[in-house]
Amino acid sequence: MSAPVTLVTGASGGIGGALAAMLSAAGHRLVLSGLDAAPLEEMAEAIARSGGEVATLAGDVRERDLPQDLVDLAIARFGRLDNLVTAAGASRSVKLVEMEDDEWDKLVDINLSAVFRISKAVTKQLIAQGEGGAIVHISSIAHANGGANLAYGAAKGGVATLTYGMAQQLGPHGIRVNAVAPGIIDTPMVRGGFAQQFNALVASAAVRTPLGRLGKPEDVAAVIAFLLSPGAAFVTGALIPITGGIEILSPLSTIARGA
Repeated sequence: MSAPVTLVTGASGGIGGALAAMLSAAGHRLVLSGLDAAPLEEMAEAIARSGGEVATLAGDVRERDLPQDLVDLAIARFGRLDNLVTAAGASRSVKLVEMEDDEWDKLVDINLSAVFRISKAVTKQLIAQGEGGAIVHISSIAHANGGANLAYGAAKGGVATLTYGMAQQLGPHGIRVNAVAPGIIDTPMVRGGFAQQFNALVASAAVRTPLGRLGKPEDVAAVIAFLLSPGAAFVTGALIPITGGIEILSPLSTIARGA
């Protein structure tokens, strides 16, 4: 079989960028999308220098024509499409009572509705090819605890539900659909959203997380790469936490010490 063709949205972000490098090294041909052209072009040049094959298209995931444009780019450049990873996302820390309606709409569109639209366009292509495929969505630990932005948390909960429903509907076509739910990962979005509290965040994670650290983008990328691989051939409808165990309730003895 020829090298798989994988479409990654949000490829200029921390997790998306780490994933693109990892997949290219594993032999994937890539279609990368992100909000800004410059970082995408820089990434593409690095991948090409390493012998990888890549096509890029910058755009806002809220644009209704972008999903089909990305599928068309994959077909024009590589003749097929095999996998999708929806890594585009946005958030900021804000209280419910301070959030404007427009921000709610924007974040739900970026983090949920855009995932639906790109999934639909890719799914149509995968079904037409008739050879199966794999889709991985990025949810978040916020789907279970609301997060620091309720629009983001609610949207990520929607991504989890979307994953389960897609796995049910697309399994008969040989298309596997899974999701990962990262915890606190050291990405530009987290650093930007918690700029004033980042050092405190690191210190708190060292205490509250069994593994004693923040996650790295590569920690998430490695699990996604597995879910796209033949090694995950019987995995679908899964939501895999990549959290360092931070959601596990601390022992009472630890809580009593105030740690």
